[in-house]
Amino acid sequence: GFPLLAESFEVIVVKNADYKPYSDVLRGFSDACTCEAREMKLREDEGGEKVLQESPGAIVAIGTTVFKKVRTIRDLPVVYTMVMPSETAVSLNPNISGVSMDISPEVYIAKMREVFPKAKRIGLFYDPRYTAVFVGEAAKAAVAAGVELVARRVRGPREIPGLLDGMGALDVLWMVPDPTVVTAEAVEYLLRFSFQHNVPVFSFSKKYVEMGAVAALDVDPYDMGVQAGELLNQLAGGTVGPIRVYARASHLTINTKVAKKMGLAMKAEILNKADINE
Repeated sequence: GFPLLAESFEVIVVKNADYKPYSDVLRGFSDACTCEAREMKLREDEGGEKVLQESPGAIVAIGTTVFKKVRTIRDLPVVYTMVMPSETAVSLNPNISGVSMDISPEVYIAKMREVFPKAKRIGLFYDPRYTAVFVGEAAKAAVAAGVELVARRVRGPREIPGLLDGMGALDVLWMVPDPTVVTAEAVEYLLRFSFQHNVPVFSFSKKYVEMGAVAALDVDPYDMGVQAGELLNQLAGGTVGPIRVYARASHLTINTKVAKKMGLAMKAEILNKADINE
């Protein structure tokens, strides 16, 4: 751990662009962290040494691009957020803490059962290089929830069609943020299979709902920033790191047009709490 003993310490918040989700993260972080935070935007040709020149007490990296540039820093706390899960699934230095872009498997499965109460068999593809830990936790969560998780390992998107044909009857296809599984080729095939066989896709981003998935559970960037601030407060208070947590706030989006075509009846209480894509 790297406890920050000063009551007031400066944190450099690093990003590479002014995307709205990044701004929401920064707003949440500023609201939660008992620290002095200063923004820094890294250009494409700048790396972690540029940040170290400012002598910060800690670094917060917003986004995958800047995280790749600062994750080699070892001498002070580094906290990440809005980083692709595949980049944090590898072994990280013990000074690196963060808030995952993944929602916990328990929350995903609970929401799937809420949206699709008759679902008993959930199909999932994953590349063990990126999402083995997440899928292992998902398997345990499925057993606890009384559903069957039919998970298949893949090393490339072209393996998916042959494996899918041998998985038997599925009630839901769960699309996880695995870079091997969310290629354009794989997504196109999964959505086509979904339409042809009336098997709804449950995803991690509303952009896939706009493409034809029935539902998605998105993270809340503002709350991820709050979590990052709370996490840094813990480290500053002497908690031994690393601390790595799932995103805790989520929001449901439902494509009612696709659901209707598949003959899926959605409860009013579910629709009332969701964003609707028609």
